[in-house]
This record gives sequence, C-alpha cells and structure tokens, in this order.
Amino acid sequence: MFDGTAVKALAEHTRKPVELGDLIAVPNDWQVHDPEALIKPAPTADKLAVYTLGAVRDYLTANRDALPLETLVVHVVSPQIVRISGPIQNRARNRESYVEATAQNLLDGFAGKFMSQEEFIIGLQTRFDNAADRSAVLALASTMTAEAVNTSADDGIGQTVTAKAGVALKATVPVPNPVTLRPFRTFREVTQPQSLFVLRVNQSMQLGLFEADGGAWRLEAIAAVRTWLAVNLPDSVAVLG
Repeated sequence: MFDGTAVKALAEHTRKPVELGDLIAVPNDWQVHDPEALIKPAPTADKLAVYTLGAVRDYLTANRDALPLETLVVHVVSPQIVRISGPIQNRARNRESYVEATAQNLLDGFAGKFMSQEEFIIGLQTRFDNAADRSAVLALASTMTAEAVNTSADDGIGQTVTAKAGVALKATVPVPNPVTLRPFRTFREVTQPQSLFVLRVNQSMQLGLFEADGGAWRLEAIAAVRTWLAVNLPDSVAVLG
C-alpha cells in the first residue's frame, strides 16, 4: 500500500541541509555554504611607526603587547623598511603588522642630476660617509673655478661685447671615474654599503653623480640589516631578508 506520509517524510529529509565538517551542503540546489564567511574579520591594530632598528629590537625585547614571539616574522622589505608581522589570520588571510621601521635615504633627490658647485659640495659632506673617494671628489669640486673674459668696443654709437666663459681647475687633482662612495641610504645601525658613481661636470660648471652599480648595493644593505636583526632580536623571532 502506498504510504504518502512516508514519502513526504523522506522528501523533507533529503531536502534538509547536511553538515559536512564546518560546511553546510544544501542538496536541492547543490550549493555549499560556509557560515564563517558571514563573519567579518576582527579589526587590526594600527602599526607603530619607528625609524631605527634599535626601536624594533626594544619593542620585541620588552614585548609590552604580550605577543607570542614564536609566531612573529620580522621582514626586511627593502634597505629602508623593516616590518614586524604576525601569523596569517584565518578568515581575512592576511598578516597583521605591529611595527614598521623606516630609514631615510639621503641619496634621494641628490644623485642623477646636475647641481651648482656649492650645492654639490654641501651635499657630498652631509649625505655621504667620510670614506672611499669622498675626499678626492671634494678636492676636485673645490678646485673648480669659472673663468670669464669680457672684451668690449664702444665707438659712441653702438657697443659690441664679446664674452668667453669656461671651467678651469686651480690645481691638478687626480680622481678615478667612476668613483666609489658610501652614501647614507639605509639604517644607521649598519655599515652603509659603498657603490660606484659616475662623476660628471657640464659646461655650466654644474656637477652630478650618477649611480653605476646596477642596484647591487640594495642586496648588500638588506643582508647587513638582516644580520643586525638576527644578532640583536630574540632567538624565537624569524627574520626574513
């Protein structure tokens, strides 16, 4: 005998959602729903902005935020940026950053262009470590002088002026080209990497330095920063560089 009640109960049973672990399967439309997808990720803290490697060390050593140090990653992003991040968050699938240290690159705005003799000399003394060929380049820049000879003829009606200008050296100063210099362009706690620069002087008596190492200094700077961090941070913290 046909049992309509039993058939109805069976149909209703097959249409009920079925739990598959943390997921819910709805057989009638073959959709799978994740209840946790409706939960918004937890808010993250604003990262602290610091400017030295010492501040990164002090933050992790004091650990005032009671962070599990074995889950943290200190990432040397570039010669000027070091970031402390936590583990990947379950729902958002991103990393929370707690501290970001930023170093100033004093070579920005100085290299790759021509400038006046005075600006060049001041920049060379304030933006570069006193090492390698800096003294020789300073000697060359300080001995440059502009020679100008003006002759005029005036017959009372018209005036003719002839001018000749040039660049001369007060003394002979041998300087290799390219030159090796050590600019301040990463964290001060590490030795600044040296690299090659092409020194040029144009007809307007302007000087310029142009990078000539293909960016190899970046790898050296990142390695130096990573080494400093590995020595000075707690052993349980991972350092990437």
